[in-house]
Amino acid sequence: MSANELVQVEGKSPAVVASDLLSVIKDIELSIEDSSNQVSRIEKRGLFKRAFSSTHGDLVEISKSQNKINEMMLGLIQEIITLNTMSYSFLAAVIGELEQRAKTGWLDSEGRFQELSETGQQFADRAHDIFSKILDGSKSTQTKIEVNQQNIEQLQLQFSAKAQVVIRAREDIESIKSTLTTKAELMAKSQEDIGQIQSVLLAKAERLSGIDKLLEEKRSIVEQQDLAIKALVEELQENNRLDIERERAMATLQQEVHGLTERLSALDASTITQQGKTKIFLGVLSGAVLASVIATVLNVLGLI
Repeated sequence: MSANELVQVEGKSPAVVASDLLSVIKDIELSIEDSSNQVSRIEKRGLFKRAFSSTHGDLVEISKSQNKINEMMLGLIQEIITLNTMSYSFLAAVIGELEQRAKTGWLDSEGRFQELSETGQQFADRAHDIFSKILDGSKSTQTKIEVNQQNIEQLQLQFSAKAQVVIRAREDIESIKSTLTTKAELMAKSQEDIGQIQSVLLAKAERLSGIDKLLEEKRSIVEQQDLAIKALVEELQENNRLDIERERAMATLQQEVHGLTERLSALDASTITQQGKTKIFLGVLSGAVLASVIATVLNVLGLI
């Protein structure tokens, strides 16, 4: 059995893999014993055989045997390394089975019972030491891998959380961009509206300027009208004053006429006998009084 056959471990139990490894160790044991026998035969040759034998050929045979041993040993180590990369627990189980079966024997692939000689046992012990060191290194590596795996999982969680934050931040940024775009459009529209409003305000300002001019003209006219009205009011006040004075004069005349009338009535009642004379006198007196009253009224009215 060669070491290459050990590469196929899929579907095999640790006990079967350990048995295959022990079969390789058994082959190495046989190769070691064969190499030792060759060396013993060379050493036991007589002087005559040594003189005619080929030393080079002997060295080649011994070298081939040693190379075979080294090749199978490297195959075992490579197989252990391969198992180590596959599963730490599986490798530990294989090494445990290997140690036990190396001491108690095992059944090969054809069902035959096999056991190691002293030479094979020594080689198996050395192989076990090498395998154990690989397992210890694997354990340390496995621990580091587990720690690293935990760290990786934590980092993945952190990265996932950060990714969520980044995604939300991007969504917020997109929302802000959309809002800013909308605001920019509104501002642009507002600028257009402001421009239109400014145009309207300028037109209104021009109209107000024209209205101010009209108001100024109207103000001047109103002031002139106020002056005219003031003059009319003063004239009316003066006319009113004159009317009051005329009314007072008329009232005075009426009182005087009333008094004269009462006096005349009294004279008529007391002097019936003197009626004739009195009529003449009253006629003259009435004419004089009437003339005086008319003159006074005309004077008050400003007619004379």
